[in-house]
Amino acid sequence: MNDAGSRDPADMPVSTAEQFLSAIDGLNVWRRGSQRAPHKPLLLLLALGLVARGGARTTPFASVEKPLRDLLRRFGPPRATHHPEYPFVYLGNDGLWDIVHAQALRGRRIGRKVLLDNGVSAGFPNALFALLRSDGRLVQQAAQRLLDGHFPASLHQDIRDAVGLREHEVRDAPRRPRDPKFRHEVLRVYERHCAVCGFDIRLVDDLLGLEAAHIKWHAAGGPDDVRNGLALCGLHHKALDRGAIGIEPTGSGFQVLISAEVNGQSEAMRWLLDYAGQALRQPQSTEWAPDPSFVDWHRKEVFRDPPR
Repeated sequence: MNDAGSRDPADMPVSTAEQFLSAIDGLNVWRRGSQRAPHKPLLLLLALGLVARGGARTTPFASVEKPLRDLLRRFGPPRATHHPEYPFVYLGNDGLWDIVHAQALRGRRIGRKVLLDNGVSAGFPNALFALLRSDGRLVQQAAQRLLDGHFPASLHQDIRDAVGLREHEVRDAPRRPRDPKFRHEVLRVYERHCAVCGFDIRLVDDLLGLEAAHIKWHAAGGPDDVRNGLALCGLHHKALDRGAIGIEPTGSGFQVLISAEVNGQSEAMRWLLDYAGQALRQPQSTEWAPDPSFVDWHRKEVFRDPPR
């Protein structure tokens, strides 16, 4: 263990694909209740993107800080400030990260100024970097596990684009099982209409673009329960998962919230702004209404406050 609080990668060499994927699955992320902490997963995705594009083994914190902060701002929980310096250092505790000039961190409180002033760099350890450079499929497997484990499917391509990973889903990663009845039950109780806009277009008898959304993300432990679901069109599902829209309880049900961060000039903006403060469509029975605990989680961990 080095004095910065991270393992020397030589102490726990990760040199096989199986070891690497196991370490990805067992990634030690900060936990407090059900709060989201995607800092390490986003840093690893950023690093995998660099490998895929032929980048160097290590990268200075000065070069990582802004892109990682941007990823945290876009795909992390809504917070007043983000700290990319923490995952940059503490990922070393997982045996996947080699911190160059780690001696500069000895006995010092971790902060961005220390990293910048000392030119600290980090990246995958030598053996793991060589393995990843020689095995593009392993890069994609690891990326898919990180995406499946920490983000809803509606955000996967946006994150891939942001870190420079080409679209290439790999479906051999173990994932938390989903209830195949969830979509059917959610669409049924909302009578096959989008709960925000009422969208119900069909091609003959087939619904087009109507989806069952999780209020509390499945990747964050949200259950496949009707009370954690909303029937939404593709646009409003994506907007829910990105925090552009949310819901809050009223005396008679729930109303739609639109984030003040949403902006645009086209007529398509009406598909969001027109529903600010409008009543959310109610399910067939109040027993299937959204559970307040899931709504509260979404408001704290996903929705981009303040609302309009």
